[in-house]
Parts: sequence; structure tokens; C-alpha cells
Amino acid sequence: MKDSSQQIRFCVIADDLTGAMDTGVGLAQAGLSAVITFSGLAKVTSDAVVATTDSRAISAREAYRRVKSVAERFHDYYIYKKIDSTLRGNVATELQALLDVTRALHAVVCPAFPAIKRTVVNGQLMVDGTPVHKTSFSRDPVSPVNRSDIVELLRTGSGISAGSLGLRDVERGPEHLAGRIHRSEHRAIVIDATEDRHLRCIADALALSNERLLPCGSGGLGAQIPLAFGYSDRGHSLLPALTGPTLLAVGSRNDVSARQLQRVMETIRPPFVKVEPREFRTRAGRSPRANQLAAEIVDLLAKHRVVVVSSSLSDYSPQLRHTMAPILGAIVLRVLATATLTGLFLSGGDVARTVCGDDGIQGLRILGDLQPGVIVGEAVGSRYRDLRVVTKAGGFGNEEAMVQAIKHLSQGEQ
Repeated sequence: MKDSSQQIRFCVIADDLTGAMDTGVGLAQAGLSAVITFSGLAKVTSDAVVATTDSRAISAREAYRRVKSVAERFHDYYIYKKIDSTLRGNVATELQALLDVTRALHAVVCPAFPAIKRTVVNGQLMVDGTPVHKTSFSRDPVSPVNRSDIVELLRTGSGISAGSLGLRDVERGPEHLAGRIHRSEHRAIVIDATEDRHLRCIADALALSNERLLPCGSGGLGAQIPLAFGYSDRGHSLLPALTGPTLLAVGSRNDVSARQLQRVMETIRPPFVKVEPREFRTRAGRSPRANQLAAEIVDLLAKHRVVVVSSSLSDYSPQLRHTMAPILGAIVLRVLATATLTGLFLSGGDVARTVCGDDGIQGLRILGDLQPGVIVGEAVGSRYRDLRVVTKAGGFGNEEAMVQAIKHLSQGEQ
């Protein structure tokens, strides 16, 4: 463990907003001010920067360019590359961009997140004991996963020389692991982890190194990095949210999110505004229909404490798979421009990112989490002062995750 008095500046680079949030929460819980800005004109003054490149569902070439640009801006920070805990997105290409910029001797890769049943065993990414390419993530409508072997993913995706270290090396402690990393002939080293203590060992090994290394993983390893550099876990306490109208916007079609949403409808029974893809097939009709739905939501919020808007339970339209998240986000932006909300829940990284930008929420200060992957923040700036925002990636959280978020946002409970 290193001494935090060294004033290390941390930078998390994620490929989507919910991933940025669930990794940035580790910085916040270590007492650092973790802020995500969405305005290109914003000045960065924090020693804990969280950046999203919005590059999960774009071409590998454009993903490389975006990640390289952010890395060049924050080259002097201790960079942590956040990747999806199910290997979605341009994992290999983005890692290559960071290696090119930082000139790090090695990338240390471990996307395990044991708290939500993501583990790495023999270099394979497992979800609740099943190789990820054999789970529902293989059918992801935007970024399907077809490989569980992380070493092969890196080799075939960018040509990075990659090898792996197993649990036996991790169990021998951070000094031993640091030595194995240093002596490796490979540029990228995939490390097994099935428990949080394994992630802490990897983080401690990173902190022991006198050479520049590039840590790469999910929110699991990300939470351990500041602790390994001498910061203390400040706990998970959250101040109560203001009581007022709350809007849930759910765009993820993941099975986990669908069950969570069904649980909300069965227990809390809020008004439900269904967004049907077939109503947005023509470009000319999209804006008028979005305006109609937004007006309907505003009327409902005047009478009800909680309202849900979602496309998740609608008929799936493959040709509109890249369109529905921006449409749902645009509806939320219209509501924000008209109604005064104190709580906003956003599920699905693409939906959340549409709401956050120059025309919407311009920055978020990460406050903590309700459970792993269900992250609480607050809008920064004058436009949406006191707005509490909860984000959740599609596959994260237990069955009660959305119910818990509603209680926090609309009733001031955790």
C-alpha cells in the first residue's frame, strides 16, 4: 500500500456512462471528489476525473480515436481503463489505444466483479459460473458477446501480446504477483479473481510497481485501486434525497432489468408510459410522438410521486435497436425542461448518456451506491440543482434494485 499523501490524480476512462458511474463510486467512497462532466467546455479541476467515451457500440476505429484523445488529455493521471464486466464493446481496441498513449510496460486486465457474480477463472470471464458467451449477454442487441476467453479476445481484437496468471499466483500475495507481472513477456496480463480479496491483491501489486502499469477492469477492481494507494474506505452512507416527483426511465432490454421493472409494477404500481418502437419507424413522426409522451409524463408527475417510462417491455424491433435509447433519452430531456423533478432513475448506458450533455445534465457528482452497480449521483451546476440521479447498467442489481432506487429517490430512504 502506498501513502495517499503522494496526491495521485486518478482518471477512470469508461466506454459508457453507467460503467463510468459504477467505477467512479470507488473513488467517491475513498473520499475523493469524483465528477463526470458532459460539456466539452468544462474545466477539470478535480484530482479524481471520470470520463466516458461513449464508444461501446461504435466502430473499433472511432473507439480507438476517442479513447486516445481522452488519454492524451489526462496522460499525467493514474489511468484506470474501465471495461464491461461481461466484455461488451471494443475492449481490445480501447486497451491498445491506452497502451499506445501511456507507453505502460504492461496492461493488467481483470474484469471480475464478484459482488455481482462476475469472476475470472483460468482466463475465462464467468457470469454466475457460466462462460459469458453462453449467457444472455451473447444476445445483447447492441454489443453481443461471442467470446469468454479474455486472452484470445485481446489477441484477436488488436494483436496485443497477452498471457494469464491464475489464482495460485494471486493467493501468494501482492509482492509475488507484482514480480510475476514485472517478469512477464506479454504486454497484457489477464489475472484470475473470484473474490474481492483477490481484486485487492491485484490492486496492491499494481501499487507496488515502480513502473507504469495500466490497470484494466470493471468496477470491482476499480474500487480497490484508491485503497491500494493509501486512501481509506469512507463507507456507503448517503444523505437522504429530497422528497418529490421521481421519473424512472428504463431502456435496457436485459432480462435482469425486465425482472426488476416487473417487480416495480407489481409492488409500487406507478403509472407506466410504454414507448413502442413501431410508433417511431418514420423520422417525421418521431419528434411529435416524443412530445406527446413527454406531455403525458408531465401530467402524470403532477398527480403521482413516481412515473415510469420504458421501451423495455415493448415489442423488439431490430432495425431500431440503435434508435430507441436516444428517443427515450429525448423524451426524458423534454420532461426535465418542463417539470421539476427531485429524482431521476436511468437504466441503460445509452439512455443515460442521451440525458447527460450540453442540452441536459452537464455534470454528475458521484455520491455512492445503493448496491453494486446501482449508483447515486447529483447534478452539478445551476440547471438542475438538487436533482438526485441513480444510474444502473442493464444486467446489474438484484430483483429489488429498482424498488430500492424508488424508495431512495422519492421517499428519502436507502
